[in-house]
Amino acid sequence: MTTTTLTDAWARVRTALDAHAPATARTVRPPATMNDLSEAQSLMGQTFPDAVREQLLLFDGAEPNPITGVVLPPLYIPLGLQRMQMLWQQKLAARQHSVDGATATARAGDACQEFHPLLVPIGDDTTGDLLVVDNRPGELRGSVLTWGKADGYFGAPTWPSVADMWADVACALETGVTQGIECDSDPLLTLNGCAAVFTADGYLEWEF
Repeated sequence: MTTTTLTDAWARVRTALDAHAPATARTVRPPATMNDLSEAQSLMGQTFPDAVREQLLLFDGAEPNPITGVVLPPLYIPLGLQRMQMLWQQKLAARQHSVDGATATARAGDACQEFHPLLVPIGDDTTGDLLVVDNRPGELRGSVLTWGKADGYFGAPTWPSVADMWADVACALETGVTQGIECDSDPLLTLNGCAAVFTADGYLEWEF
């Protein structure tokens, strides 16, 4: 994937949403404040990766509407700070085991059945599964993972970084199709195998 900045990638995403999915675009919230960002990091006991902070200062997630707010494929609503903190606390409270030495020393990219306190939620499918940024130390710190309420996390990261994630989404949106209209070329698929479809009602759907 071509190297791009997060700001540039998000600008492409926002342009495509405004043009083809205005109902989804309207769910995007204004930027978070530095004060709110600092409070969230303090509550969660960590410094977020730079890209997470940058994203939140671009926009504070989307309204938690499972129809119009699904900006991230296949079914994830981008999280703002308030919901991010709530879900992080809920997942830690639901752990069946305390954070032991092995958990505390886990490296970025390591498999984990139970939720790790250094996973930063950035997307919510509203059923319990999350898209998270891995904030554990190691070469894969900052990568984007899918964490499932039933299976935890295993395998390779979905995206190597938040910037790569939004660049991938931007490419899919820029080649997306309008529902019910035939297209001469196939839309580009995201790295997790989803194509962007724009509905007549003005919102984004992901087909996978």
